[in-house]
Amino acid sequence: WMAENRKVTKDKSGNSLVSYCYSEKEDKCEEFGRLYPWDEAIRACPEGWRLPTAEDWKNLEIELGMDPLEADTFGWRGTNPGTQLKEGGVSGFEALLAGYKDGTVFWDGRYFDIGYYGSFWSATEYDEFYAIAYFVYVTSEKVNKQKYDKTAAFSVRCVKVNP
Repeated sequence: WMAENRKVTKDKSGNSLVSYCYSEKEDKCEEFGRLYPWDEAIRACPEGWRLPTAEDWKNLEIELGMDPLEADTFGWRGTNPGTQLKEGGVSGFEALLAGYKDGTVFWDGRYFDIGYYGSFWSATEYDEFYAIAYFVYVTSEKVNKQKYDKTAAFSVRCVKVNP
């Protein structure tokens, strides 16, 4: 797993990516990384890396002590994987609480919750409109797994492609 949020504006082929700095403030991108809609998040990882699937997230959560059956469920789960994933946690993931930009299909595209939520895409689609996302919250020890509108913009972490 990468230990920081992606900050790129171009994919590995040099094509532009749609991404956002929280509240359109460039300094927020430097500190927290960029926020990507799901279809752009799929392309934001460098050569040799990819956006993690829900299965990758499940394996990470199990490695952090979550019960495998609980890892398959939605909502707030686990005993303390959120604490382990957050900045200063023991996992090395160092999840930044970069907030998110709400989607434009079901919502109005506003920015929310910087300093409170870390929001991360998986490569796993739920259906035509939603993909699986993961959230850590400033005061929660748990991890939230949800389906979320693909037009929302979240942080991106990548996993190495297995040889």
